[in-house]
Amino acid sequence: MFSKHRIEALSDAVIAIAMTLLVIEIKAPPADVPGGLAYALLHDRHEWISFAVSFTLASIFWSIQHRVFDEMEEMDTVSLVLTFAFLGFVTVLPFSTAVWGRHINDPIAHTVYFCNQFLIASLLLLKLERARIKGHLRSGIESDSLRLRLLFMCLLMGSAAIATRLVRIDHVWWFLFPLALIARYMRHLQKKKATALAAAAVPTIREG
Repeated sequence: MFSKHRIEALSDAVIAIAMTLLVIEIKAPPADVPGGLAYALLHDRHEWISFAVSFTLASIFWSIQHRVFDEMEEMDTVSLVLTFAFLGFVTVLPFSTAVWGRHINDPIAHTVYFCNQFLIASLLLLKLERARIKGHLRSGIESDSLRLRLLFMCLLMGSAAIATRLVRIDHVWWFLFPLALIARYMRHLQKKKATALAAAAVPTIREG
């Protein structure tokens, strides 16, 4: 078995560096830019949008990764390999983000970007599932919540990658919006279930 805390520390470092590199890919406009600085900044708005989306998603994956580590009691070789594969695709984020931001109207750029995000979510889900199957995962509402959240993340990122090949670029977000609402509603139902179970457990504890 491997030290979970050392691997978690390495993951933090890799994700932090990848998040920092996201903004390094955005270049400052030259001093003599035609049209002035305001025009140049507006012209680069797609790169800033791609940066904001990637930074937000990376923050979400960092949070989920920590929760997965908290729920895992042990790590075997396969879990370690899945962790490094997950981190490998995290390090690709600055590249896929730059491609997406600079070629925002190209379907291939969208596919590259969302495939990258899909692989990150999928590997994190595989790691969770591996721990569950091997009995290295704490059973309970928290692990079920993580599993549901990662399933919807995979669904959203995978659907976005496919949608860019089937519909117009400006229609992709309308395609994903209902999925995001469904995911939010399912999480709401799960939280209500967890609250109800916790409330039902209180009288039992008091009786004991």
